[in-house]
Amino acid sequence: MTYSYKDFYQRLNKQFQELFHDGTNYRQITARLSLVVADQLQTVTPFLDLLNTKKVVEEYLPDESKERVNDVAKMLYVNARALEVSSKRTAATRAYVTEKTQNQQPIKLVKVKK
Repeated sequence: MTYSYKDFYQRLNKQFQELFHDGTNYRQITARLSLVVADQLQTVTPFLDLLNTKKVVEEYLPDESKERVNDVAKMLYVNARALEVSSKRTAATRAYVTEKTQNQQPIKLVKVKK
């Protein structure tokens, strides 16, 4: 199984949508900026190496803080690597993971009174 830029962008967009509903403002902006940088390059390859990803993000987001650049770079890198790793899984492994996760509910944090 191979992956494409479209798969990568959809993965980032899904993460953005999840953060849009349940994430902090900082994480929402980080996810949006990740989409902006990914949209500018239209390829996954530059994001498969963390140092290269940081250089690319610094180039496309020169006005952002170092912390923000690092967070955007990490989001792009982690999603690119996860996509690459998942594309290398065997069919048996993919079937096993699908079976184990199909009924899994999303994790919600609940405030506990002390």
